Amino acid sequence: MRNHPGWLLLIAALLLTPSFVNAAEKKDVSSQPLVLQDGDRIVFIGNTFADQLRLYNYLETLLTSHAPVDKLSFRNLAWSGDTLTLQPRPLNFGSLDDHLQEEKADVIIACFGMNESFAGPSGVKAYREHWEQFLKHLQSQKYNGKTPPRVAILSPIAHENMGAPLPDPVKHNQSLAEYTRVMQTVASEHQLPFVDLYSATQKLMEENPSQKLTHNGIHLNEYGYWAVSQLTAEQLLGKEVNSPQVLVDRQAETIEATNADVTQQKFLADKIQFTIKPRTLPVPAPPAGSIAHSELLAAQPRLTVKHLPEGNYRLVIDGTVILTGSASDWDRGLVLVKLPSQIQVADLRSIINRKNELFFYVYRAHNAEYIFGRRTKPFGAVSFPPEMETFGKLIAAREKTIQEEAQPLQAAECELIRVD
Repeated sequence: MRNHPGWLLLIAALLLTPSFVNAAEKKDVSSQPLVLQDGDRIVFIGNTFADQLRLYNYLETLLTSHAPVDKLSFRNLAWSGDTLTLQPRPLNFGSLDDHLQEEKADVIIACFGMNESFAGPSGVKAYREHWEQFLKHLQSQKYNGKTPPRVAILSPIAHENMGAPLPDPVKHNQSLAEYTRVMQTVASEHQLPFVDLYSATQKLMEENPSQKLTHNGIHLNEYGYWAVSQLTAEQLLGKEVNSPQVLVDRQAETIEATNADVTQQKFLADKIQFTIKPRTLPVPAPPAGSIAHSELLAAQPRLTVKHLPEGNYRLVIDGTVILTGSASDWDRGLVLVKLPSQIQVADLRSIINRKNELFFYVYRAHNAEYIFGRRTKPFGAVSFPPEMETFGKLIAAREKTIQEEAQPLQAAECELIRVD
């Protein structure tokens, strides 16, 4: 996992034009953050958007690696098609309350609104009432046995224009905007964290129409989850989610860094040396083949070197060549991909994915009729309880590994060497 012999497997870079300072000031994270505590169990509930968070687990990865607390764990109880008031389940499956209590939920991230929005303006009043009833009910519960759950609300995304033969999204977006305003008002009145994904995704769709966020206009693709997860994590945590970024000034012989500590700086005739220790893991790289929005790409690991004499310079980390660029390339800044820490993030996501898969086998078991349905007796009552216990042990083992992998790598020795 963490200790890869040879470290870097791929060497590449992308040019960015924004300055080092502008990248650090790119986003507004002024909304009320989610209060997190060590050991919190965070549970996602809601519709297809929330359900697919378990597959495209960028949000869970970012919250795990960037939250200022330790030992967070996550469960996904979402179900495609769910609304605040309609959550059909198989026979004897148990209510949402039953499962929230079983998972001892400390924090609930609620994702509703897309399905309800198809009711149009006539459904807005009832939708607000349903939120009031839902939140009142949650605050009457103590799923963790101690305190009512802390709740955060995520709005639906905008309806993306996919072109014919899919429907024109203009009218539906008007409805989505109205339902989002209701959610924002309710969240404000109850002093709950709220993430306006409708406005955020509409902005992304308009800025970069060549990179689609969805499969069909309303369900996110992998790139959509990558993008939305960064925006959501920043709003929930109340801070920017950034990768380590370094600005070197050869003339002034200074090195500045965000989200990392730099020590042992040396400015030699044809070489610059320093040691960097990341404070957190980097933001996961965008999905392969995507055309990432510049605002989001700016959060990737980057090295900028000002005032280098003309020539080509090679970046070496712990003895491994990363890439070579001209003085003008380094002056603009190079985004680094598949660094050791990014490989670690990919490993972390893989472990989270397996943990989510194991939990899905328990929560949404295909043979549910034999576990809690009409065929529970005689065979299911004998064989499945110990099997469920085994699943629990497998999930717990992976959660322990997740906590270990969420910590950043040790300090790395960096050299920028003139090669011609």
